[in-house]
Amino acid sequence: MLLRCEAGANLLGVDIRKLLILGCGYIGTRLAKACLDNGMHVIGISRNAEGAEELRSSGIEPLVAADPSQIPADVYKQADAVLDSIPLERSEAGLTAGQPHWLPVVAGHLRHVQWAGYLSTTGVYGDAGGAWVDETSTCNPTSQRGIERLKAERAWLNSELPAEVFRLAGIYGPGRNIIPRLKAGGYKVVQWNPPHYSSRIHVDDIVAAVMAAMQKPRPGRIVNVADDAPLPHADYVTELAAMIGAPEPVMLTPEEGEKQLSPAALDFFRDNKRVSNRLLHAELLPELKYPSFRDAVSTLMQESGA
Repeated sequence: MLLRCEAGANLLGVDIRKLLILGCGYIGTRLAKACLDNGMHVIGISRNAEGAEELRSSGIEPLVAADPSQIPADVYKQADAVLDSIPLERSEAGLTAGQPHWLPVVAGHLRHVQWAGYLSTTGVYGDAGGAWVDETSTCNPTSQRGIERLKAERAWLNSELPAEVFRLAGIYGPGRNIIPRLKAGGYKVVQWNPPHYSSRIHVDDIVAAVMAAMQKPRPGRIVNVADDAPLPHADYVTELAAMIGAPEPVMLTPEEGEKQLSPAALDFFRDNKRVSNRLLHAELLPELKYPSFRDAVSTLMQESGA
C-alpha cells in the first residue's frame, strides 16, 4: 500500500471547553486529567462498566459504549472537540480498524466540533532501511497493524472534520514500560544485522503534544510524536538494563527470533527507520519533557517503587 501522507495548512483559533475521548484508556485517561486541570470538562468512552467506574473516580464523565455508533447523538453534540484513541479490533481475521465503518455514521453529529484528533502509529511508514522518515514520506506499511492504522487515518482526514493525526512512536510511561521484565531477567531481543532502528515516546510528551495541538490547531496536520533519540531496540534494552542494574538481555539471531518471539513483537521491530520529530518541535513542543528514555529512567524507577 503506497500513499503520500501530507499535512494540511489551515490555521484557526478555538475555545475548547468540553472534550470527548473515544477509547479513554492509558493515554486518554492521562490526557483527560491534564484537561481537567486546565478547567475543561471531559467525557470518556469505555467499553465496560469497570473502565467507566475508573474514569468516574478520576473526575471524568464516563459513558459505556462498545462502538462509537452506539453513542447517543446528543453526547457528540455536547463536545467542542473529540479525540479518537480507540485501539484496533482483534478477531480471528486479525487486526482491523473500525473507523472506516463507524466514522461516516457519526461524522454528521460532529460537524460543529472545533478540533478532532486521531492517535495513530509510526508503523504506517513501514520499513525505510534505517533512513529517516517524516510526515511527507511515502507510507508503505508492512504489518497489518500499520495497514489498518493508515485506513483509520484516511477515514478521519477524509471526514470533512477539522481532524489532525498523531503518529506515535513506541509508547512508554508509568505502568507501561519494560523495566519489570528486564529486572526479572531473560528478556529476549533480536540482534538484527544491520541494526534495526526504532523510536520511543513518553506518554507525558504525547499528552503535551495533543494539548498543544488543541491550542494551536491545524486541520489536516499529520505530526510524528517521537523523542529525539531513535536507537536500535537491542541497544536500547542493553543500555536500559545496565542503567537499572538488571541482567543483560538475551540476544537472538533473526532466525532464533522467528522461533521464540511472538509475531506481534517481531512485526513491531522488523521495520527499520528513524522517525523525524522536526515538525513536532517546530509547531507543538519546542522541547520534550523526556528527550530520550535516559531522561525518564529515574522517574520510572521511583514510580515503580524500584
